[in-house]
Amino acid sequence: MTATRERPTNKKSYSSRRRVIEAIVIVAAATFLVFALSSIALLIYTEGSREPTSHTVDIPPGSFELIVQGENPLNIPPSWTFYADDTLILDNRDDVAHTLGNWVVPPNTIQAFELQPAYGGFFTCSLHPSGAITLNIQPRDYDFSIIALPTFGFGIALGLVIVIGLNVMRALDHNEDEWLSEAIDGSPIDKSAIDDMLDDLS
Repeated sequence: MTATRERPTNKKSYSSRRRVIEAIVIVAAATFLVFALSSIALLIYTEGSREPTSHTVDIPPGSFELIVQGENPLNIPPSWTFYADDTLILDNRDDVAHTLGNWVVPPNTIQAFELQPAYGGFFTCSLHPSGAITLNIQPRDYDFSIIALPTFGFGIALGLVIVIGLNVMRALDHNEDEWLSEAIDGSPIDKSAIDDMLDDLS
């Protein structure tokens, strides 16, 4: 009589494969969620944008002396808001050079600067009595490159945290099931494990 051999089940391999697929799905879902939320925020942020505009600032002679005295003859706000592709034109008819961050406009010259979101920030400025202003340059249209880094960086990190958390919870459940199984089967149980459980319940 020929003995029949049962084909060994590849349960462990299947379980590992399933967990890898599950991890990929969770990371992809977390990345998509971050992308969706970032896209909504960007659409709200760019709402109300307009066509590119030129903003001319006339700097008449004697402006520097008035600014030093604490006046604001040019009516420059402490926080100046523009949109991408706007142009800032500084017409300096003063006797001294004026600066805005790294931009320098010598006396009796006109210079134009195209504004982009990357140029925004807090800068020293000789046009404002405080000596500094904030340039807030908003994107004009939806630009995926703005949200690419948070989408793939934070999204993947969030997905990995969820995967690790699920694996930890499963490991804890698995250990608890093994302990209960030993108790039911009448197998010897480590007394210290019982003491630990009683301490947790008290």
